[in-house]
Amino acid sequence: MSEDIKKHISIYRNVFIALLTLTICTVGASYLNFSYASIGLFIGLLIACVKGYLVASEFMHLNNEKRFIYGVLTLTVVFFFVLLLMPLLWDKNSVAHGNGAYENVSHEHSDEGHHHEGGH
Repeated sequence: MSEDIKKHISIYRNVFIALLTLTICTVGASYLNFSYASIGLFIGLLIACVKGYLVASEFMHLNNEKRFIYGVLTLTVVFFFVLLLMPLLWDKNSVAHGNGAYENVSHEHSDEGHHHEGGH
């Protein structure tokens, strides 16, 4: 076996061990009770980002790619975090929350024309 193949096998084995260890860390972190849910979310995403980096850099061979690939990858990460933060921003806007849009809508249940007599 050539030295180049032995080197790649060694790298893949080390990445496998790291991914296995980080998966165990993810499972272990899921059993911990954090004082805030955002801390647990941050730790879970941090472990996932490290695992994603290992897969992308070694298995997808992005560690040797050119600048354009890194730009596209960075843009993907930025949009991922924008999408991740969108639900947090929904509570901050005023659309349909106290802006008067639904104040005149009746929320009472009306049974006019819907008489349910009998067993059907």
